[in-house]
Amino acid sequence: MKIEILGPGCPKCIVTEEIVKRVVNKLGIKAEVEHVYDIEKIIDYGIMMIPAVAINGEVKIEGKIPTEEEIEEIIKNLK
Repeated sequence: MKIEILGPGCPKCIVTEEIVKRVVNKLGIKAEVEHVYDIEKIIDYGIMMIPAVAINGEVKIEGKIPTEEEIEEIIKNLK
């Protein structure tokens, strides 16, 4: 599983990355967590607001800091 945090490194993006990493560790799953800072790559996803979270190339959350519960629910539904 590949999880990408899309954002230029603003405080909300950093918090989002921390939340995602916490959930991945909590669930004990193998996932590559990457923060995408490149604006052109972010634009390629077609998002309008940051932060955003993409899992396996699909944007799942956009324009807000997700809760741990939201991330857990999305990951569990992918299995």
